Amino acid sequence: MKKIAIIHGALTSPLLHRAVAELSELILDYTYEYPVCYTTDSEADLTDYTRIYVGTRQSNPYIAAHSAEALTHEQEYLLTVANETVTIEGYDEAGVLYGCLDFYNKYLLSLEYPHNDHYRVNSMEKRWPDFTLRSHPSVKERGLWTWGHVIYDYKGYLDNMMAPKMNRVIIWNDFLPVN
Repeated sequence: MKKIAIIHGALTSPLLHRAVAELSELILDYTYEYPVCYTTDSEADLTDYTRIYVGTRQSNPYIAAHSAEALTHEQEYLLTVANETVTIEGYDEAGVLYGCLDFYNKYLLSLEYPHNDHYRVNSMEKRWPDFTLRSHPSVKERGLWTWGHVIYDYKGYLDNMMAPKMNRVIIWNDFLPVN
């Protein structure tokens, strides 16, 4: 099994940092070891690695140099797999995060159960087929209302909202929220 390297640009926002961390955790489920993470300006020799480039055009020089299409919508991403190299480009930081989540949800899981649900294949042990996915949400603000109930773990609640790409929460207990 080839080792995996995540190559990112400057992690200038918490969302970019979270995208790289989430992608590392998702890959850990398959390889049982964390992928190595490098910035684009490092001099590491990555010829024996499967490379995953993550970021926006502004944050990752590799993506800026190799991007074929211009992303035009907020929270949009372009996920490309070609020649054992993955590129997760986002229009903005949220797009990068959603692209990392969908690399797992829409690509790796489709390789894991290729024909039916009766057997599982470790997708990290075979060559990755070429794949392209460009997506953006049709609704800008997606979220949940909570009312009358106590949330004991707000961090866990918000982390669970991230998986289905929700980005708003309104907490209402005693009084109707303003607006």
